Amino acid sequence: MTQPRYYFYLSYGHSVRLRADDRPDTDHWAGQLFTELSGEVAKLVGADRRTPVGYYDDLVQPLADWKTALADVLSSTDVFVALYSPGYFNKSWPLRERASFISRYADPAMAEGFLLPVLWVPWSPWEHEAERGAALRLGAGIPEYAEEGLQAMSRLSLYRRQYRTVVRRLAYQIVTLAADAPRPAPLAVAIDEVSAEPTAASEIVLTVAVLAPARSELPPGRTAGSYGTTARAWTPYRDLQHFPLAEYVANVAERLGQPTRIVDRPDDLAALGQGAALVLIDPWAAATPDGLERLSGLAGRIPDWATVLLVADRSDPEYAARGATLHATVADTLVTAGVARSRITLLRDADRLAERMPSIIDQACTAYRKTAPVFLPKGADSTLPRITGEPA
Repeated sequence: MTQPRYYFYLSYGHSVRLRADDRPDTDHWAGQLFTELSGEVAKLVGADRRTPVGYYDDLVQPLADWKTALADVLSSTDVFVALYSPGYFNKSWPLRERASFISRYADPAMAEGFLLPVLWVPWSPWEHEAERGAALRLGAGIPEYAEEGLQAMSRLSLYRRQYRTVVRRLAYQIVTLAADAPRPAPLAVAIDEVSAEPTAASEIVLTVAVLAPARSELPPGRTAGSYGTTARAWTPYRDLQHFPLAEYVANVAERLGQPTRIVDRPDDLAALGQGAALVLIDPWAAATPDGLERLSGLAGRIPDWATVLLVADRSDPEYAARGATLHATVADTLVTAGVARSRITLLRDADRLAERMPSIIDQACTAYRKTAPVFLPKGADSTLPRITGEPA
């Protein structure tokens, strides 16, 4: 089946749905804009109402190859529409969408020519000044756009006329730029292969580390359905939108405004000591040939403030048969290597994990703030001033 061509892709600082019936408010208004913008573009190009002219990530089906599907869409899109907001810049996912689209062009300046920024939610004018200036151009002559942002305008009937003007203006710019888009379209780099670090007011980054077998190294008797080519592909609960657990945790954290990175290789474990830390362990890792050795090595890299989660599925027949014993083995190995037992939590239920994850992330960040060492700036005077009562 031939990949359809899209006039535009709508990118925003979305909140990933944790359940199929979860519909965060911010996503609702982005979805409404997408529908109205698609209608305006379709009218301008004379497209049939049933013909999709745009795309955004809510249309990606929760399949195992959803990242590949998104790369295919970005490769077939003429114009990238970015709904800029504070959340856009402190979440890695929308930044990687943008980086993937820009990667299509050898000259970044050419890529910028097909990127349409929108002021979705205003932010402090001294942050991301270039992006802010570019986004403000869309609303020239409409003061409400600069003051409120397009999301607020979409929600308030008071600004409905101005909102419609901006949407029509955006649609016209999409169609104009799409007419000059290169044919054939350059291919986008896969989301997993681009790097885009989130920026936020907080300097704390949550590192999510994963210790789980890859499909090629599963122990005898373990079904391969929950595993992929790397440790970060581990998916113990199939009903969480088919998200790998590490991606799920990272998206919950980013939904809470917490910049996050995922590591699953021994060489990257030093990142655990550079901020808040959450370690996800599959008990079946202990059954691999070098599992206990890897556990001991991991334990030596886990900082005192880190939270350790042993994650299993109580409904998995293989857990009842052997997984519970492996859980005890993992916990004992970590404790022997110096990890306090009080820092180790076992989660065996998807509903329980979804319920507790926001508080677990918050506690992990709080533990870092309370426990992590404080480093003085380079060149700082280490001598603290004293009040002596003597005149200056």
